[in-house]
Amino acid sequence: MSALKLIEAAKAGDIEHIEALIADGEDLEQADDYGWTALNWAAGKCHAGIIQKLLDSGANVTHTGRDKRTAYKIALAATHIESAALLQKAEQKADLKPESEARPYCKAYVVEALRKFSGWREKLSNIDNDAIVFIHQDLSVTLAISHGENIVFDQSSYDWERFCMEELAFSVPTELELAAVFAANKPVDSHQAQS
Repeated sequence: MSALKLIEAAKAGDIEHIEALIADGEDLEQADDYGWTALNWAAGKCHAGIIQKLLDSGANVTHTGRDKRTAYKIALAATHIESAALLQKAEQKADLKPESEARPYCKAYVVEALRKFSGWREKLSNIDNDAIVFIHQDLSVTLAISHGENIVFDQSSYDWERFCMEELAFSVPTELELAAVFAANKPVDSHQAQS
């Protein structure tokens, strides 16, 4: 085993060895050539129990390797939802502000449903009742999937926001929610299913 005993134990998923190493005072922040610590590796390997042990022992949840990802981002990318949720909570507790990633998001609706809003005023004419329109993250509505193109409605207000949330169930999903949906819909690997 290399001098990076804690990292090797995290890669192997050996929680008993990790507990013994921590009890012996092993450095929680030792990093490999990639800059990853045991916490980063546990996140990538989906070892929620090891993640919890490392966090309880004081592992730095804000540490990033050369790839500039925290353990939360690593778990999220690997769609390890339980681990990502645990690490997200730890980041929030550490008051780590998430990077404001302005990612585009929209959801399709039949325009007839939106026309039920009392303040609805269309900028385009001759739109059939069964036409598909898109509500974007800023609550503007377009005829095209692209934000800002063929704008149908862009009169944002508290009432419109409430209508979108309550009547249309519109919300921009968090990255953790998107990862959970992806993980739930991911095809099962036939080799894993046989194990």
